[in-house]
Amino acid sequence: ASCLDYFKVLTKEDPFDAKLQAAYEKDFPGNFLFAAGSAATGTYRGLKLWEAAVKKAGKIDRESVAAALDHAKIAEGPGGPAEMVPGKRHCKMKMYTAVAKGGNYEIVARSDGLVDPKEC
Repeated sequence: ASCLDYFKVLTKEDPFDAKLQAAYEKDFPGNFLFAAGSAATGTYRGLKLWEAAVKKAGKIDRESVAAALDHAKIAEGPGGPAEMVPGKRHCKMKMYTAVAKGGNYEIVARSDGLVDPKEC
């Protein structure tokens, strides 16, 4: 069993995850997996939150982007939406518990909403 922010099996139920996974597999075929355990999901989410902060700040200087990042949100990302926790430099996101069966994961539980890092 494992608890993570993303499992590939989510592509069966979420069109955004399916599109993201397909694009990744096209660009990086083979054994380079887009998975939470490889830090790919966190890197993707972090870059998209930074992008949202730059757009909100309207400029790219460090102070303006950092202030905007404190309240950044994304509506879509691996495993669902995410948002920064003001003042903590961490983000809230959905979490999933899955069990490995026959080489694949099956989701057995999921958070009701975004999980604050202090709850993990």
